Amino acid sequence: MTPLTPFRMLLSSHHGWDELATRHPGSSRVFARVVLPASTLAAAMLLYAGHVNGPVYAANLAMLRWDVMVLLFWCACWGSVQLMAGFIRMAVHAEARPPYADCYRLAALAALPIWLSSLGLLLPWPLFNAAVGVLGLLASGLLLYHGLDALFEHDDSVRTESLAYTVFSVGALLWSLLVALILLPLL
Repeated sequence: MTPLTPFRMLLSSHHGWDELATRHPGSSRVFARVVLPASTLAAAMLLYAGHVNGPVYAANLAMLRWDVMVLLFWCACWGSVQLMAGFIRMAVHAEARPPYADCYRLAALAALPIWLSSLGLLLPWPLFNAAVGVLGLLASGLLLYHGLDALFEHDDSVRTESLAYTVFSVGALLWSLLVALILLPLL
């Protein structure tokens, strides 16, 4: 893969996806190589935002509450990938259910832009942070659509679009719950 491949994967069902379709790593390997580092980055950025720029987000919040919130968020990220993988596996319209490991890989890849959007927390501007989060969510939707088409549907049809909307809606709901988990201690 070239450095531009991840960006091409946002817009195509073939660039990068064809190469990924030939590999079938197990869920534990995807967890170790994708989910753990990316979710740790997101958790670390939340810790940074709380410890360095905490007064910008919540002036009177104790550091212990930030730390507990980040720990809960970190664990919830791991569980959300498993939930999304299970939902993708149930939702794919195939004669035989796709392997869970392939669904887990797609769920992990689709979550990457959301986790990477946490880098926006380097700047203590809440509106900017929210905008970067929404861009991450949109990129996640694009990865999900093209990944479903490349890995499971193979036809770029209305059925694939419908499946992508369904899976994206559940993912967006799950993402909203994760954001609520972050915002709850701040209230």
